[in-house]
Amino acid sequence: MRTILYLCILFSCTCSCNNKKEASSKTITIEGNIQGVPDGKIYLVESRKWKTPIDSTTITNGRFLFITSVSSSPFLAAIHYWDGDNVIRLKYRNHTLGNDSMLYSTDAFYVEPGTTTISGNNSATPYLRILAGRENDLLFKNQFIDFGWIANLDSGNRSAKIELFKESIRQNPFSFFLLESIYRSKEQYSKSELTEIFDLFNTTVRESGEGKQFSEYLAVRPGDNDPFPNLMLPTPDNSLRSVFDTSAKIHMLVFWASWCAPCRKEIPLLKEIEKKYNGTGLQMVSISIDEKKESWLRAVTAEKMNWPQLLVPIEKIDDIQNQFRFITIPLIIFTDNNGNEINRFADYDPDNVVRYETVINKFIK
Repeated sequence: MRTILYLCILFSCTCSCNNKKEASSKTITIEGNIQGVPDGKIYLVESRKWKTPIDSTTITNGRFLFITSVSSSPFLAAIHYWDGDNVIRLKYRNHTLGNDSMLYSTDAFYVEPGTTTISGNNSATPYLRILAGRENDLLFKNQFIDFGWIANLDSGNRSAKIELFKESIRQNPFSFFLLESIYRSKEQYSKSELTEIFDLFNTTVRESGEGKQFSEYLAVRPGDNDPFPNLMLPTPDNSLRSVFDTSAKIHMLVFWASWCAPCRKEIPLLKEIEKKYNGTGLQMVSISIDEKKESWLRAVTAEKMNWPQLLVPIEKIDDIQNQFRFITIPLIIFTDNNGNEINRFADYDPDNVVRYETVINKFIK
């Protein structure tokens, strides 16, 4: 009887300790002793959702304390205060760059369970020093490594860069920072590349909310060798037109929007391409993801583009972005007349015109 009672007490204590340990592991403490910030309210926010605070506290004589809990994975955050109508973010020196550590800073950090401490002066370089978890070390070490824009690289440089990313994940399979960095630029990678990369993360990351989102995206994304669908999309006169023309030698799909400044900046260069290759077998089509049809129509009228203009209906924008694998614009995709991808070019770059012509000339003879 005494043995059973002892075991029950031991089991109870073990469960209690484990529960306390689990609760403690989700507790976030952010404490600061800083200069250059006035007394008043400061706010903890998700870095990209700064208008909706997660928590707030008071800073007095440079001292502040956040104690909160998190039920989600580590996430990119910021701390800010209001100066009149202006939002002022705390800035953190990049302490990982050796002799250059005092030259570079960022205004975001990863919130992780445990204690984060912040010290220094937010109004003068080298700004604040933040001591936090391992995700932040990766964030700072990779501040100048771009996980996107690999689509414009030649095959050798592309393969080398992707292998560099893979090796970083092999060394840090726990990292939500690396998962998010790849996912934000997922349109730049082939489906097979993304699958290989995703499998390198540990089970905790893959089964997290962010990991499930990544997995669901892979499940609906077309295969690398599957042609794009020949969609019927509305034109400015409300008729429907197909994206592809099987009589064309090569298609140039221009994804853009009226509100996208780099997209508008690229239009004069596209006009040069259209004028040079008109009647040669190049089929150029601009496909807008404008949510407001009126804005798109005004832009089409103003820009006077002498090639087909199509609009993605607002309820189909997400589907189109998944089917054609992009989240950023401007984006140009070259395909053959059956909708098989030949090449793609992301972002605006005036030097891309030469690259476009190199691709086009292989099919126009």
